[in-house]
Amino acid sequence: MHTVLEDIDLLLTPTPPDIEGLYDRIANRYEQFRALWITLAGNAVERPMLEELQAILAPGLRVLDAGCGTGTLGRRIHTRNPSTRLTLLDLSSAMLAHTTDIPAARVQASVLDLPFSDRSFDLVVSSWVIETVPDPLKAVSEYLRVLTDDGYVLYTFCSLPAGWVSRAGTALLRATVEHRFGGNFLPPEQTPWHDCDRSIRLRSHAGLTTFVILRKCCAVGPGILPTPMTGAGYPLWPPTGETLGTDTADVRHAHEATRRLS
Repeated sequence: MHTVLEDIDLLLTPTPPDIEGLYDRIANRYEQFRALWITLAGNAVERPMLEELQAILAPGLRVLDAGCGTGTLGRRIHTRNPSTRLTLLDLSSAMLAHTTDIPAARVQASVLDLPFSDRSFDLVVSSWVIETVPDPLKAVSEYLRVLTDDGYVLYTFCSLPAGWVSRAGTALLRATVEHRFGGNFLPPEQTPWHDCDRSIRLRSHAGLTTFVILRKCCAVGPGILPTPMTGAGYPLWPPTGETLGTDTADVRHAHEATRRLS
């Protein structure tokens, strides 16, 4: 059983220079820290993602959990639909070692270079991953590459809040995530996003967390982003531009939007 002093020691010990080494080191405590992040900020976008997964999952669906960590999301996918054909991918072997209870294929690889052929999966999910890699646009481009023509990509990530007040108020939390867990809070110009009638973006906590749904047609990458996403005024769902919270109306809006994408 881990003690508070051990957690403090983990947070204060110098971070390994490489992401694989960092997550190998924290694998035994990752679930605890992930749960804390979800409580503090992540639930506002992860909950709608889980609700969308419930609606999309179907028997026999080929699902890739890209950057699966210790398997939190993979377990939920298997529990909700045990007949899905699940593949768990992570760069960290220590993280993957915690997923052996999940009936799934396991692959140690980077989300920046997925070892799968084009159109291999009907659904790609990625939770709190793209902000930890050097090229988030490349990661999402890879998700789209391995997606079937009628499939879905769902991902959540840490994003830079809009406005100096929100940024000042979240400075300590952001600093902890950035320096201890290798995460970045992506500014608009680094956000993998395609603004079209088949995509959805939800933000919460003044933009601190983001959930995106893309389809196969939604290309992302340098020079492809269709709108200059600057400041607080870049496009959001719903079209009115309000930041979503966690109430059931927000989740319902997301469901209704996803049905229109089908």
